Amino acid sequence: MRSAQAPGAGGTLLRAVTVTTLGVLPAFLVGALAVQIRADLDIGPARIGLAAATLFAVSGITARRLGRLVQRIGAAKGMTASAVLAAIALGGVGLAPSYGILIAALVVGGLANGLAQPSANLGISRAVSPGRLGLAFGIKQCSIPAAGLIGGLAVPWIALVLGWRYAFALGVVLAVGLALRTAFPAGEAPRPETESAAPADRGTPRRGLVLLSIGAALAAAAATAMGVFLVDSAVESGVSPSAAGYLFAGTALLGLLIRIALGAAMDRFPQRSPYILIANLLTAGVVGYVLLSTGSSLAFLAGAVLAYSAGWTWPGLVHFAVVRDNRQGAAAATGVLQTGLSLGAAAGPLLFGLLVTATSYRTAWLAAAVVSLAAAVTFRLGRRTIRAARAASAAGPEEHPAPTMSPRQVRPSRPGGTPMKGTSR
Repeated sequence: MRSAQAPGAGGTLLRAVTVTTLGVLPAFLVGALAVQIRADLDIGPARIGLAAATLFAVSGITARRLGRLVQRIGAAKGMTASAVLAAIALGGVGLAPSYGILIAALVVGGLANGLAQPSANLGISRAVSPGRLGLAFGIKQCSIPAAGLIGGLAVPWIALVLGWRYAFALGVVLAVGLALRTAFPAGEAPRPETESAAPADRGTPRRGLVLLSIGAALAAAAATAMGVFLVDSAVESGVSPSAAGYLFAGTALLGLLIRIALGAAMDRFPQRSPYILIANLLTAGVVGYVLLSTGSSLAFLAGAVLAYSAGWTWPGLVHFAVVRDNRQGAAAATGVLQTGLSLGAAAGPLLFGLLVTATSYRTAWLAAAVVSLAAAVTFRLGRRTIRAARAASAAGPEEHPAPTMSPRQVRPSRPGGTPMKGTSR
């Protein structure tokens, strides 16, 4: 196994961050530029929510199959395909003369995102040493706040100066650059991705993985709605469009830094359960959503900071936890997880937008708080289920069978190791 400092690990991590950022960028640019897009295409909040939901719905529906595909073709080819699709999606949204074309472009963006996550996870699992895996995923999962940061800065720097379509043109340039970089890695020797490079997996119990996917779906529903509607809601609360863009960018930057810190903490304290930490973060995020519902500009500012710093810094932890136990089948295993994440991210903006249209932002933010609390409870149940299944397996597999998501069950391209037994951290 290469260490995190070995040649190739840093480049792989950089490409992983870039491809996952581009995978979600179309949706978050649509959210950040909602005020301008709504005025140009004459659409309301519900349609903006549906647009963002389209990308994540397509990702969720295709996640398992795309994860298995990436497991067969390898991380590099998966990243290249994702970048090409992201370029098409960003260009399509930027040129969209109507709402229907915008939706069609976001369907392509969903395929890009569906390929991006398993490709990035597989690449990291093969290139980064176990002792730096938490930090690597903390950095890699900066993709969503990075997309938010780009979206937030695009409002005052591009949309209010040149027009919202130019922001998507910049995204196309980034996507084409990544596609060329992954397809033709100049100066890098080809590095085969071998199953033997990874230690034997202990796997994740099936029932536990299902609960983790449900918890991730709920948490993603609340958090993604915030990412899509934060700017529009801030403007309605009395914040200027430019200041709302900077608020979006600032909270995204804060979330980015916290994700990296949490990943490093997992490496330093490997005995700690990432699932308990996720549950605690989501519970703290509930307070942030409640503050967003008040309508006060000052409370809105505090709520945005808290909701981002606590309620949306958990994705790196859940990806880390699943990949740590399924390194040889990382793409396929996280394809299962990504199903929940993407479907939740699709349902959140859609239902949030409909709720805003029918009621108000106040009611929608309170609903997001309830969903975040339900996610926290589900992650605790998932951790308990995983621990119980592993304890039963350790006591005697013949008396207490505990099926797990082993490398064979997630169908890697080559035979994997045998799941190890042990207690859940």
